[in-house]
Amino acid sequence: MEAQKGILLTEDCDIAVQPVRDAKGLIVSGLLLGESVDQQAFIVLRLRQGEWKEDPLLGCGLTKFLRGKYKPSTVENRIRIHFTRAGIDYTEYRNRIRFYIDKIQK
Repeated sequence: MEAQKGILLTEDCDIAVQPVRDAKGLIVSGLLLGESVDQQAFIVLRLRQGEWKEDPLLGCGLTKFLRGKYKPSTVENRIRIHFTRAGIDYTEYRNRIRFYIDKIQK
């Protein structure tokens, strides 16, 4: 999976800032940048449709699946559609997560 770089967020979904100051004490930079595909996936999974102003159709709305009787394939299809809309390759991301789970379990 190609690493997607972006502005990193904190655990509370705030922008991660670490101010860097020059010799005079003025802030010259501060936004933390790095691989952001995991946080993008988290946001897509967490969102409900209509919550993201830039793309109101984006958002899996997984909370609706908690109380209902849905087939795993229905949930997986919903995630796949919204990941694709967000530019995340679902199959690659799923395989990456499985790799890390297998690594932890060994």
